[in-house]
Amino acid sequence: MGFAVRADRDRIRNAKGSRKQNLVLLRPSIGSSQPDRPLAAPAEVKQLSTARRLPLGLRLLVGVQQSSTVMTGGLIATALVIYSWTVYLDKTVARSFQHLESLKVSTQQVTTANETLKHSMAQQAESPAAGFKPFEPRRAIFVQRAPKRPSVETSVDPEVHAPMPHPLGY
Repeated sequence: MGFAVRADRDRIRNAKGSRKQNLVLLRPSIGSSQPDRPLAAPAEVKQLSTARRLPLGLRLLVGVQQSSTVMTGGLIATALVIYSWTVYLDKTVARSFQHLESLKVSTQQVTTANETLKHSMAQQAESPAAGFKPFEPRRAIFVQRAPKRPSVETSVDPEVHAPMPHPLGY
């Protein structure tokens, strides 16, 4: 009957950061009379493999998890971009709407000022101090049309373009 234990044989390599794990098979020595002495020297040393081999199903699940993590990150980034774009659009639309409202108010003010000026000019024209006389049909002047003149035909001569000695400008 033997015992398997893990033993670090090189403490110097262990101190440098190299962790070498060995499997040592110990067998009890028959006829050993000293109890503090180790039972036997290691008979066989086997290096344990550090690479773990996962089953195919588990590897597929890990791949699905990794790809879904990447896809989730991409979707979150896309959602944040779309959200920030909609917030930007909302702010831009709100600013444009405020500008439109201020332009409407300005238009109403200009229209009001224009109509006020027209009204005041009409009242000034109607006052006797302005010196305007009301319209009387008997004082109307009628102008007759001028007689038709014959149309003048112009001759179109093809102009000869002379080469320019230098460009006119840019």
